[in-house]
Amino acid sequence: MNKNISLPSETNRKRKPPTSNGVKKAIVFCNGDLADLSRVKRHIKKDTLLIGCDGGASHILALRLTPHVVIGDMDSLSRRILRALQKKKVELIRYPRDKLYTDSELGVALAVARGCRDVILAGVRGTSTDHLVGNIFMLAKKRFASVRLRIIEGREEIELVRARLRIRGKKGDDVSLIPVGRDAAGVSAKGLFYPLKNEVLRSGSARGIRNKMTGKTADISVRNGSLLVVHRLGDQSPSFLRNSGTFAMKKR
Repeated sequence: MNKNISLPSETNRKRKPPTSNGVKKAIVFCNGDLADLSRVKRHIKKDTLLIGCDGGASHILALRLTPHVVIGDMDSLSRRILRALQKKKVELIRYPRDKLYTDSELGVALAVARGCRDVILAGVRGTSTDHLVGNIFMLAKKRFASVRLRIIEGREEIELVRARLRIRGKKGDDVSLIPVGRDAAGVSAKGLFYPLKNEVLRSGSARGIRNKMTGKTADISVRNGSLLVVHRLGDQSPSFLRNSGTFAMKKR
C-alpha cells in the first residue's frame, strides 16, 4: 500500500463549504445498499455538505440532488454516472486504489477538514463484511473524537458515546449498549426499561443488548471507556414492553 497518501485536510481544500448559523453538517454516502432513502433525506438541509464516496454518489443522485464532492478511487462509478457528475461540474477528488484508507474514511476526513462537526454516514450496509465492520469501528477513531459521527441506516442509528448522549425516539424503540475495546465503567442509563446507575458493562458481554425506551427520550452516560449505542426505531406496542423478559440487562 502507498503510505505516502494522506487524508484530506484544510490545506488541500478546493472550495468553501456550505455555511450555517449552527453546526455545519455533512452526510457521507458510502457505496453500500441504501434502499430506504427517506430517513437520510430528512437530515438534508440547504446547507448540508453532500459527499459521495466513490459509487456512493449514486445515492445522492437517486435523491435528485447533486453531490458537492465525490472522493475515492472511482472504481465503483459507472462511466455514465461519472459523465453526469462531470457535466454538473461536481468536484472530484481522486485517490489511487493502493492506499491506507477506505473511501468512507476519506469522505469523513474531508467533511471534518471542511469544517463539519456533525457527520452522518449512510449506505454502509451491503458492502463486504470487512468494510461494514470498519465503518462501524471508525466511529471510535480518536481522529474524529471532536465530531458527532453517526451511522443512519433504515430504522437504525449507530453512535459512539464517550461521555453522554441523549436519544430521541419513542416508547418501545430498541436500544443496545456495546462496550468498545474495553470495559465501560460508570455507565448510567435513564429512560430505558432496564435502567442503569453507575454500572460496569464488560467488553464482549451481551448484557447491554436490546433494551427498550420507556418514553420519547433516553439518556446514556459513561465515565470511563466508550459505548456503541445502537438505536432501532420501531412501533412495538406497550404489551410487548411488558412481556420483554429476554433482555440481557437484567442482573444475573
